[in-house]
Amino acid sequence: MDTAQNTKIAFFEIKPWEIEEIKKQFNRYNIEFFEERLTQDNISKVKDVEIISTFIKTELSGHLLSQMPALKFISTRSTGYDHIDKEYCEANGIKVSNVPNYGANTVAEHAVSLLLAIYKRIPESSEKVRSGYFNPEGLTGLDLMGKTIGILGTGNIGQNMAKYVIAFGAHALAYDINPDQKFADLECVKYVGLEDVWAKSDVISLHLPYCDDTHHIINRDSISKMKKGVVIINTARGGLIETDALFDAIRDGHVGGAGLDVLEEEGFLAEEIELLHTDKHSDNVDFKIALENHMLAHLPNVIITPHNAFNTAEALQRIVTITIENIKSYLSGDVKNLIK
Repeated sequence: MDTAQNTKIAFFEIKPWEIEEIKKQFNRYNIEFFEERLTQDNISKVKDVEIISTFIKTELSGHLLSQMPALKFISTRSTGYDHIDKEYCEANGIKVSNVPNYGANTVAEHAVSLLLAIYKRIPESSEKVRSGYFNPEGLTGLDLMGKTIGILGTGNIGQNMAKYVIAFGAHALAYDINPDQKFADLECVKYVGLEDVWAKSDVISLHLPYCDDTHHIINRDSISKMKKGVVIINTARGGLIETDALFDAIRDGHVGGAGLDVLEEEGFLAEEIELLHTDKHSDNVDFKIALENHMLAHLPNVIITPHNAFNTAEALQRIVTITIENIKSYLSGDVKNLIK
């Protein structure tokens, strides 16, 4: 008897092109695919699964996980895992793997793109031409060469960000609770404390994980210590920035611009049409932040992309490949890429 048929696997937030590749690798297993995220509305379909794989829109709370008593392994198709109740998993023997490094260059490239777009005023320039005015008046930008870039978090993405801006002739300052001095020495990056990052940086780029210690690391107080005209780039997690403080600082000119691929309450922006017709999720939404996100998106010195920094053909393929490897490693009893 083939015991693989008794192992149930469910994939959520899955795309059609991913399904075919995954099926080839797990054709002996009892496997289901869902394009939607896992929620209270559809959990009854997977109560007896042993393995689930989701992406970042699925909030795997303890309440949701408790309704899957057979669950033993979660393979998130992301690097970050703040959408998973880690404590519940630890207490209930559920192993969790992520996909480290799939976007180490991809996300850093996006961060640099946001910075260059702001410094070179590319969206405004393009819009002016589309409006019929082929004239550079009022579109004076800034050079990246010679600027000081403060990089918060020097994991793989942050390290690539440092390399890229240094290649443009900028200087890189870095902050990390676990400094990688070998990297710093090799790439001419200087580790400093947060106070120096705030005071000396022309640009601050966020590459930190989101947790209690990093929640609102960019806030009203830290912004007040930054250079006037500082540009803030965030391709990590929305909760790293206090939206209210950033909005006020951009509006009064203390912050010169922002490139944001992630936002607080970004889920609301994706679901707002649904929320107009139902009260579902509304108790959990900070509508002031949601409104400020809308207002930020219409400011000329702010560029917002829809959590898209990871989204290249190459990175997506790496996600699928590593996820398959993670699940196979669990099935073989030697789990790879366990979160810490």
